Amino acid sequence: MRSPLNGPLEYGIRVLVMLAEAYPKQLDINHLVLLDHSVLHTAELGGPPSIHPPHPLHAGELGVRRASVEEGLRVMLRARLIDMRTSTTGIRYEAGNEAHSFVSALVSSYITELRGRSHWVVKQFGALSEEEIRLQTATIFGSWPDDGDTGDREGDDDTWSE
Repeated sequence: MRSPLNGPLEYGIRVLVMLAEAYPKQLDINHLVLLDHSVLHTAELGGPPSIHPPHPLHAGELGVRRASVEEGLRVMLRARLIDMRTSTTGIRYEAGNEAHSFVSALVSSYITELRGRSHWVVKQFGALSEEEIRLQTATIFGSWPDDGDTGDREGDDDTWSE
């Protein structure tokens, strides 16, 4: 049996809240993985108190977190709360038309904290370039996985600008 904690629905809701906060910005999977870690561990990054307690195994989280964020994205894509966009620079995600209404309807202390932390995280890390995401992730996790990306995405610099 799968744990109800950190399942696809929880990841999906976190990603949805972050994308709603970042709207109209479109974010790729690497950015979402960094933001997902950051939104849970804000205190480690100089922000407000963390939602989740600290633990020493962050370096091993990256592969699991990426797969879990992808599962969460699939849940929210099926619910039509997140839109997927493709371009020459890859796949990006953004909050869908109903995302803000859905997130506003969620009422719990966890969601309130998540929305506050998402606001802080998007403000701090929402405009990072792809290279800055890699550097920040390397700082947090110790390394960045080689997913075959050449890193050559000329002309993509304005994608992350405010």
